[in-house]
Amino acid sequence: MAAAEPLTSHLLLDYLVELGVGLMSAGCPSYRLEELLVVLARHEGFELDAFAVPTGLFVSVKTPQGEAPVIAMVRVRDWRTDLETVALLDEVMNAVVSRTLSVTEARAKLRAMHSRPPSWPMSMQLLGAFGASGGAAVSFGGAWSDFFLAGLGGVALRVITHLARNREGGSFLDNLVGGAVAALVAWVSTLLWPSHSREILVLAIIIPLLPGMVVTTGLTELTSRNLVSGTARLMDAAVTLLSLVFGIALVVGFERWLGVKPTVAPVVTALFWPWQVVALLIASASFGVMLGMPRKLMGLAMLSGFIVWATTTLSLRLPPAGASFIGALTLGLASNFYARTSKRPAQLFLLPGLLLLVPGAFGFRSLDALLRGDYASGAGQAVDMVLIAGGLVMGLLVANIALPPRKIL
Repeated sequence: MAAAEPLTSHLLLDYLVELGVGLMSAGCPSYRLEELLVVLARHEGFELDAFAVPTGLFVSVKTPQGEAPVIAMVRVRDWRTDLETVALLDEVMNAVVSRTLSVTEARAKLRAMHSRPPSWPMSMQLLGAFGASGGAAVSFGGAWSDFFLAGLGGVALRVITHLARNREGGSFLDNLVGGAVAALVAWVSTLLWPSHSREILVLAIIIPLLPGMVVTTGLTELTSRNLVSGTARLMDAAVTLLSLVFGIALVVGFERWLGVKPTVAPVVTALFWPWQVVALLIASASFGVMLGMPRKLMGLAMLSGFIVWATTTLSLRLPPAGASFIGALTLGLASNFYARTSKRPAQLFLLPGLLLLVPGAFGFRSLDALLRGDYASGAGQAVDMVLIAGGLVMGLLVANIALPPRKIL
C-alpha cells in the first residue's frame, strides 16, 4: 500500500498529462483517452475536461473547492502503435487506482519508460517485416514464391525506412521512399521471374505503411463526435496514400524511360486453404512484433489472426461491407471477453487481427486508379474502402454495446 500523500490539482494534472501523452504516443485513440482521463480524475475527487487531437493534448483540472482550474497544453510529436507500452501504462494506472502506488511514484515510473529499449530488437523487427509482407502476399492470392519475394521486399523496406528516419527530416519521406522501394523490388522481381503478380508484391511489401488502421480509427472518432481528431486522422491517411502512390509513380516513370517492362503475369492461383492459415498465422505474429506486442502475449496475436481468417472464410458470400462487419463484431466480442477475464486492455487482442481487416489496400488502389485517370475504378474502390471501414466501425461499436470490456483501454 502506497503511503498517503496530499493530492493537489497541480500534481494530478502533471500525472494525467504524462499518462495521456504516453498513451497517445503509443497509439491510444483520442476518444478513449479523453474518457479515461475524466474517469481517473473523478476517482480522485476532481473534475476534468480533456481535448485530445493526434498532435496535442489539452487538460483542465477543477478542484472540489471550486477554485480556478489548472490547465496544461502539451504538443505530441511522436506517435506509433506500441502495445507493450500500452500494457505497461495500464499497469501503472491500475496501481494508482488501487492505492498500491502513489501518484509521485507513478510519475517516476512514467519518466523511466522514456529510456526503455524498444519492445523488440532490430533483428526481430526485420523478421517481423519479412513475415508480415510474406503473409500478406499469400492472403492476396500469391504462392509461396510470392511469400519469400514479398518478405525480402518487406525487409528491404524496413531497413531503408529505418535509415531514413535517422536522418534529419527523413521521417517525412517514409512513405514516399517506401512506395519507391516496394515498386522497385516488385519491378526487378517480375523481370527475373515473370510468373509473379506485380500488384500482389507491391501491396504486400507496403502493407506495414498502408493507413487502413488510421482510416478506421478516424471514422470511429467521427462516430464518437470527436470531429477534429477524426478529420485529422483521415487527412493523415490521405497524405500517406498520396506519398505511397507518388513513390511508386517515380519507379514507373523510370521504367518507362528505360523502356524495360516486365511480361504481363498470368492469373495467379491461390494456395490451398491450410497453407493460407499457416501464412496468416505467420503474418499475425509478425504484426504482433510490429505493434510491440509483449512477448509473453504473442499467442494472442496469432489467435486474433485466426479468428479473423475463420470469420472471413465463413462470410465470403456476403458483400465486403457485411463481411467486415461480421469480422469486426466477432473480433470485438473476443477482445472484450479477453479484457473482462484478464483485466488487460482489449487492444492487446484487438489490434493484431484488426490489421488484417482494415481496408488500406482499397484506398491505395483507389488513389492509384485516380492518378492513372481511371476515375470510374478509382471512385468505386474509394466507395468500397469507406463501406468496409464503416462496417468495421459499426461492428466494433456493436461489440462494445453487446459485451462491454469493463476497461476503457
